[in-house]
Amino acid sequence: MKTLLVLLLSVVCVFVNGQNFTDTVRIQEVKVLAKKRVEEAGLKITRTDSLQRVSSLTTDLSELISDYSPVFVKSYGRGSAATASFRGTAASHTQVLWNGMNLNSPMRGFADLSLLPVFFTDEIYLLHGGSSLTKGSGALGGSIHLGNNPDWRTRFHLEGMAETGSFHSRKSFLKLGMGGKQFQSSTRIFYEGSENDFPFYNSGVIPKRNDTLTNADYRKAGILQEFYLRHAENKVSGVRLWYQESNRNLPQLMSYQGSEREEYQEDRQFRVQYDWKKYSEGLNYHFFSGLNTTRLDYYRATPEFQFVNADSKSSETSFLNHLRIFRKFSDQYFATVSVDVNYHEVEAKDNVSSGGYKENRLETSLLFNLHFKPSERLAAFVLIRSENYDKHVVPLIPAAGVEWQVFREVPVILRSNVARNYHKPTLNDLYWLPGGNPDLLPEDGYTGDVSLAGDFRIGKVVFTNELTGFLSKVENWIIWRPASNGAYYWEANNVKDVLSKGIEYSFTAELEWRKFRFRSGGNYAFTSTVNLNAERSADESRGKQLIYIPKHKGGIYFSSTWKEFTLKYDLNGIGKRFTRSSNQESDFEQVLNPYWLSRLSFGKQVLWKDFSLNLKCAVENLFDLNYQSILWRPMPGRFYTFSVAFKYRKE
Repeated sequence: MKTLLVLLLSVVCVFVNGQNFTDTVRIQEVKVLAKKRVEEAGLKITRTDSLQRVSSLTTDLSELISDYSPVFVKSYGRGSAATASFRGTAASHTQVLWNGMNLNSPMRGFADLSLLPVFFTDEIYLLHGGSSLTKGSGALGGSIHLGNNPDWRTRFHLEGMAETGSFHSRKSFLKLGMGGKQFQSSTRIFYEGSENDFPFYNSGVIPKRNDTLTNADYRKAGILQEFYLRHAENKVSGVRLWYQESNRNLPQLMSYQGSEREEYQEDRQFRVQYDWKKYSEGLNYHFFSGLNTTRLDYYRATPEFQFVNADSKSSETSFLNHLRIFRKFSDQYFATVSVDVNYHEVEAKDNVSSGGYKENRLETSLLFNLHFKPSERLAAFVLIRSENYDKHVVPLIPAAGVEWQVFREVPVILRSNVARNYHKPTLNDLYWLPGGNPDLLPEDGYTGDVSLAGDFRIGKVVFTNELTGFLSKVENWIIWRPASNGAYYWEANNVKDVLSKGIEYSFTAELEWRKFRFRSGGNYAFTSTVNLNAERSADESRGKQLIYIPKHKGGIYFSSTWKEFTLKYDLNGIGKRFTRSSNQESDFEQVLNPYWLSRLSFGKQVLWKDFSLNLKCAVENLFDLNYQSILWRPMPGRFYTFSVAFKYRKE
């Protein structure tokens, strides 16, 4: 009986964390997560495991999420903007939070995932659908959470990586950590640059021909500094400072529509956060206050005619404040109360069109979340959130969820939650001149999902999997379209009701056999996202899949480790995407064909006392596939990368 109990605890540990199944960490994970289990009951969470994160340390967040989750990422190409779409929703319906601070632009409504390096994070997890309400509102599709944590066991830590690749690409990363049990300091820096001058087959011109991408180079660099102080065993405070800048040339479409142009974008971000936590047996506190600033310059000109099309400059400043209190009343009842007060200020101006605005926004939010755990096999939550913004009050944003271990002796979990959510218009939607609409209504979303998850060990194989069905409806969907009065500009309106439904599946498997360790994992999402109404009889979008949202997305990887050698193969696929709301397919109304991308990597690790060295080479787009992620935006064929990483750690 004791052996069976230990096995069940171990399997549950793997289910909750998605971590490696080893004797050393098994008991530690159970101890740590027993306190967090109630707060996560009923939530649909996707966590990246250690292998996924390590293999993606030199990439940005968009690549990690696209490769190892069912979330679709819309990317404009290497080094260009990338946004996430959960369950068929828009980019602005995905919230990105860094240690609780929302990084979404109050002006544009979304966060550019290509500007978020994985190397600057210690943990990454996703909340799908209504589960995101536990951390904030507005994420009608889901939210992405990035975290940084101190390692109190380490006295000195030095880690560095360098990568070079095709198209004159280079990346450098360095992390320096030092301290002790009372104080920790961590410094991370990175640099990434590429000429991005890859060859491609140009199908956007007549006659079709081989071509080379030009004016697509980019540079990114940043530094993250962290200080942590342990005042006592149960009190920890921290200060984090993050500065980053990027310069990107934006290439012309492969179809060469219009005259040759000069186009670039420059981004500057500075973020600082003070964080304080206190833990006790029955009462936990978490407070943070932060500043998030962004400066964005965009320029586009037609040199042939010496004409400047756009020259816009914008500045965004956000002050974000959060207080959370978690109270344990008994072994069965818990509660969370949180208060958020945020202030945003935006100034945007186009020097050519004289368009723009200068506005501010004050947001307040109050959350009450009651958690129940009537038995070891059953847990649930009920929450209510209330928000106030721009003198508008959203009195009730409710959600509820339940989690049940179906069989006493078998770790099969049934999980479900339902929620109502709101997404307020961005400041651009409301105030941009011309085209902004101050009378816009907030987007109103209803969502629910049901998941069945199980972890099994058959012989030496550990297998985890989860199947989720979801349904959501978003009313008053905001889109920009040509002005109804026939003017030259576009305007924002609430014109769509969108229904999204589908399934998500993910699995991992692990086998240790003799001196070999085999691992595999994968995910699949089927997403049907359609417009339920059409404003005019000539509008053919009713009942049609939204543009750029694939119905099918999936990926799978296999890895084999022998001694210090690792061979890994990744395969990721995207289904057909429409570029017209009518979903028509013709020579004049293009569709983006489905594709499968392969990556093969080989690594060697060298260990010597407290020092490790890793060598890795990879072949991207192994089969030299010709594909497009965005219409008339070329993507590279087969290319290569080589990286060297070292790590020295002294405890």
